[in-house]
This record gives sequence, C-alpha cells and structure tokens, in this order.
Amino acid sequence: MSDTPLRLVLFDFDGTLCDSAATIIRLMKQACAACDLPVPEDNFIRGNIGHGVSHAALSYADGDPVKAGQLAEAYRMIARNEYLGGQAPLDPLFDGAAEVLSDLQSQGYLTGIITNKSRTGLHSLITRHGLDRRVDVTISADDCAVKPAPDMAMLAMRETGVDQANTVLVGDTEIDAGCAANAGIAFVGVSWGYHSPDRLTQMGAVHILRSFDELPSIVLNQFT
Repeated sequence: MSDTPLRLVLFDFDGTLCDSAATIIRLMKQACAACDLPVPEDNFIRGNIGHGVSHAALSYADGDPVKAGQLAEAYRMIARNEYLGGQAPLDPLFDGAAEVLSDLQSQGYLTGIITNKSRTGLHSLITRHGLDRRVDVTISADDCAVKPAPDMAMLAMRETGVDQANTVLVGDTEIDAGCAANAGIAFVGVSWGYHSPDRLTQMGAVHILRSFDELPSIVLNQFT
C-alpha cells in the first residue's frame, strides 16, 4: 500500500473551467426586466460573477433585500427552466480545461468542482462537456453556504477524505481566494477569468496560471 496521502485539486467553475459569462449576463438581464428593475450594464454583471446570485442581486436592487430576494428567485427560475428544458447554450470550456482534469487524475490526484452555481446548471454543463467523468466531487450552491465561506471546500475535503495540507483550490476571483483562505488551503489563480491577476495575487494566490498546461507542475511543487 502506498504511503502517499490523498491529494485533492479543487476548481471553481464559472470563469475558471467554463466561460459562462455571456449566459449569466443574459439571464440576469432577463431577471431584472422581469422584476421591473433597471437592467445593468454587461461589465457590471460580469464583475459580480462568482459572488452567488443572492449577494449579486443586492447590487442590482440598490441594496433592497426584498427586491434582491425577488430578483434572485426570478434568476433561479429562469435559469432552471432553461436548463431543465434543454434550451440552455453549451457555454464553452477554456482551453485545456478538460485535458487538465484528465491529466491530474492520471497522476493520482482527486479532482473536484466547488461553485456558487446551482446544481441544475452545473450538472447540465459538466454532463454535456463530459466532465462528470473527470471529477471526483462536485459541490454547488444548493449543498451548503456559498464561497467565500469555507463550507464548500471543507465539504469537498470531507467527502474525499483529504486534509487541508493536501488540498489546493484553483479559481479566478477574490471570492475563490477568500474561500481558500477561510478553509486553510492553498489558492492558485488563473489569468483568464473575471477578476484581475493582480487582485488574486493580493488575495494570496501562490501562483497565477497563464494556461492550464502549467497546473500539474504547480500542484506537484505545492505538495512537495
């Protein structure tokens, strides 16, 4: 039996593995219109990706918790109906996303996704992209408190039996960085997501990826 401990590489989804901004922006605009709220600019919505729907909705509802709750529910309903109805677009994966998951698994790492996205949306996309066969654990906004709380990372570690010293989170926003810090695990940022690399470095990223090709060696160095 090998003495090598189990090691887990967790990934954020939107902005890290999948370029889903166009769909999120479109759905939020529809939800704002349905709730008779001003429709935000694309860049404003893009900057809120990763915060979770309930938190982001406060920004679009001018801080009104009642209107924000109605907006969040409208967004979830529109998104759920689209995904369950088979009408949701297949948002593209970033270059190398599927391959790096397979590469890490072939090297003996466990892999997982922790996302503030709903289970319905996540399942639809990872199944159609064939990622469900390349990850060992998935945690969504329906399972526990959303990032930057540590709950998603902690739940993924419990489900896989991996400790904090042998877990790393890869993400594109300060929300991911905050989750990693709160969970006591290492954080690796990506340069192609929705927050700038400088922000991720300031939040404690041990490395900023320029492509997924770099990740296996970064992970190996992190665990040695």
